[in-house]
Amino acid sequence: AGPASFAQTPIADSGKTEFRTQAVSQTPDYSAAYRILKNQVALYPKNAELHYFLGYAIDRINANEGSTMFELTKRLTLEASEHFEIVNKLEPTYKGEYIVLDPYAKLGSIWGSLAQAYLVRHLEDSATWAFEEGKRRGGFIEPILHYNRQLLNSCSRNAILVTNGDNITIPCWYLQSVENYRTDVTIVDANLINTAWYCKYLKQNKKLDISFTDEEIEHIDYIEFTSRLFTISNPKDSVEKFTWQMKPTLYGKYILKGDRILLNILKENLFERDIYFNSNSDSTWNLFLDNYLHDDGLVNKLLIKGFNFKEAADSVSTNYANYTIEKLNAEEIAKSKDAVILLNNYRWAYYETISRLLFSKQKAKARVLKNEMELKFKLNKLPYSFEKAGSYFEELFRKIED
Repeated sequence: AGPASFAQTPIADSGKTEFRTQAVSQTPDYSAAYRILKNQVALYPKNAELHYFLGYAIDRINANEGSTMFELTKRLTLEASEHFEIVNKLEPTYKGEYIVLDPYAKLGSIWGSLAQAYLVRHLEDSATWAFEEGKRRGGFIEPILHYNRQLLNSCSRNAILVTNGDNITIPCWYLQSVENYRTDVTIVDANLINTAWYCKYLKQNKKLDISFTDEEIEHIDYIEFTSRLFTISNPKDSVEKFTWQMKPTLYGKYILKGDRILLNILKENLFERDIYFNSNSDSTWNLFLDNYLHDDGLVNKLLIKGFNFKEAADSVSTNYANYTIEKLNAEEIAKSKDAVILLNNYRWAYYETISRLLFSKQKAKARVLKNEMELKFKLNKLPYSFEKAGSYFEELFRKIED
């Protein structure tokens, strides 16, 4: 049977079903999914979806969570990579079921993660090899790297950028390690900050100011927490303070290890370095700083000195002038679902600013920004990332002309 008829038979779903079962388990074990999928791939070597799920199963065996990421092995990375490479040969634009990332983004993720594991072990040459090998095998495609270059360029000199998601964190690692691009910016991944090894890496290798000792970092845990005002004082000027309402981030009752470490990073760096979050950050990982995060294009900048809501509502970030996809290839964008989603963040950044301008009755500014967006990000080159997105923008544009 060919791939189409295979997908309809009961046995076709057995490996996928086992994978999904483990994905929601408290103590996942992907060994059975691996065995089933490996047998199915042997029977149906041209079924891209089976290769995709097998690649994911191998990657989960390699390291299922961030806490063990520094233990990744080259052997399992290579094995997983080979299956995603086969997917890209069989279906240059993958049509099967997705787990989290498309095959191109996943290749970047697994090789970038291995590179980071090498960096933690102080194996810089091996890390460079892993990054370059990931690109050679089909990861780190130009549309995703291009976006993250412009993301990094949206930050001021010597800034701290808090990121979330493999399509942002890992390509930024690549750019800084391989292209030596914007190495002045310190990347802090909001998920990995929950692990002791990553926190110590930031402190030791990235020279990020964190006041916890290594022993304290090992033993920091989640704690019960009630909503309260949180204040950080400028160590060089006790009069200058920053206060906001900090809330529990988990079940309305707890804050996590990563929250406590990120609070410490804020405390130690807030008055020395600009701090950004990638745009549309969630309050559960931006420490409920939403009211103090100003739209600055692809990033939100934490404003603490003289925050003026009226001025913030009327302003347009100078970063927008630099955003473009002019040099990108339309086919290279279209083949990757993750590239399309990521690049649409340009549109959503414009959307947020245009909405804010309309709210403050700045229609002329909103119209200029709308025309600029349509000129730079044409639909024949960058389609919307989901079907109903167009209706949101049409409604927004009607408000401009109303």
